[in-house]
Amino acid sequence: MTMADARYAEEQASELEILQSIYPTELTQHSATEFSISIAIDEEDVLPCTLDLAISYTPEYPDELPGFSISVVEDEDAPEPGETDAVLDAADVATLGAAVRATGEESRGIAMVFSMAAALKEAAGQLLIDKTNDLKRKREARLQREIAAEQAKFVGTPVTRESFLAWKAAFDAEMSAPAATGADAADPKAPRRAIARPDDRPTGRRLFEQDRSLAKSDSKFLADGDVSVDTSRRDRERDAADDDGSGDDDDDDQ
Repeated sequence: MTMADARYAEEQASELEILQSIYPTELTQHSATEFSISIAIDEEDVLPCTLDLAISYTPEYPDELPGFSISVVEDEDAPEPGETDAVLDAADVATLGAAVRATGEESRGIAMVFSMAAALKEAAGQLLIDKTNDLKRKREARLQREIAAEQAKFVGTPVTRESFLAWKAAFDAEMSAPAATGADAADPKAPRRAIARPDDRPTGRRLFEQDRSLAKSDSKFLADGDVSVDTSRRDRERDAADDDGSGDDDDDDQ
């Protein structure tokens, strides 16, 4: 091992010891040069999540960036995300990786894993905040559209002077046109017939002339057992009585 190799190994061991004190439960060491740090993202009003930052020291670290990877830790006990709960996807992980790499480049030559872990936590928290706020804005906009659509059902078409005059002209034309019925309605060229009115009801004489059976309708009221009156017989009896009375008066005079 060269002196340079020994120096790199010493710096790496020293940094790892410090990281273990900073992340006593979050850091898991896999070998002398490989370990991972569990980073919890628990920003206010954001669905909590956990990221895993895996670090692999290169032979010349810290003069060069360490190998690293980022993954979202799956939690089977976590509740299902709600409508406004943002989660990190593959594109978000790629964005976070770029931010971590940029921080490492700025710290080249000195121990940089802590700075990379801190950058990851900050970037992930801000990304979740932005995504959550965007979901809330979209939900609010959707609710406003639904409210507006519901209110529109109770709002009629505004009446303007032009629309009123157009409606009135159509209404007047409809009211002035005689109604067509039957065959006239089917033939637009047929002459229009006036609408029947209550004053045009047929008289009794017209009904009699139209239906001769009405002349015999009185017979319908003579049910079995009814007695008809013979007015001619009554007149003859009355005349006979008058004749008898006149004879007595003549005898008295004599």
